[in-house]
Amino acid sequence: MRDQNREDDVPSFSLQSLLQLIRAAGALLGVIAIIIGLVYATRIFGLVFDALLEPEVCQAHLDKWAVAVGGDELNIVIGGTTYHLARTMALLVLGGGVTILAWISMGLVQGGAKTVSWILSDREAVKKILIHAFGSAKKPERDRSVGGGDK
Repeated sequence: MRDQNREDDVPSFSLQSLLQLIRAAGALLGVIAIIIGLVYATRIFGLVFDALLEPEVCQAHLDKWAVAVGGDELNIVIGGTTYHLARTMALLVLGGGVTILAWISMGLVQGGAKTVSWILSDREAVKKILIHAFGSAKKPERDRSVGGGDK
């Protein structure tokens, strides 16, 4: 009898526990994606905020980008006045890069939130609440008796 008790005491690995483990891992990955997105979004917004508060700090970076996008080759002379477009192009490139990086960061946050929501939510409970609030999705059948049917 001791052998049977020892076998009964050992917990067996079931499919349900495997599914719970997969759900927990998926939720953890979703939370990690949210954290990574928030960290990068915070860093991007911090850099933009610093550039707005102290533009002279970013002057050297802007000068390097102006040279990288074309430098003096982008100068336009109209009526004896030279317009330097390199800085404008550099600002457009940097602004576009910041916009794309912020969009990706917020996409990570949204994707992580959706993952956590899909994994941890009880879909049946949500369906019951919606049915209770809005009624059944079934359309009521029309009366097919005399005078009540389609003509």
